[in-house]
Amino acid sequence: MMTAAVADRVWLNPQKFWAATKGMTPEEIEQLLDDLMYLAEARDFQALERFEYILIGVPTVKVA
Repeated sequence: MMTAAVADRVWLNPQKFWAATKGMTPEEIEQLLDDLMYLAEARDFQALERFEYILIGVPTVKVA
C-alpha cells in the first residue's frame, strides 16, 4: 500500500473550481480535471499552485 505524506495532499476547493470553470464546456472541464490529476500524480506541486482552487498540504479551518 502506498501512502502520501500529509504535506503532499492535493485539495480542490469545489466552489472556486466551479466558479473558474463556469463558461467551459463539459469536455473542457473533463480535460482540465485530467490535467490536474496528471500534475497531482506527477507530484508537480509548483504547477498545481498556479490554480486558485487547488490547495497543497493540510487544509486549515479558521476559527472565529
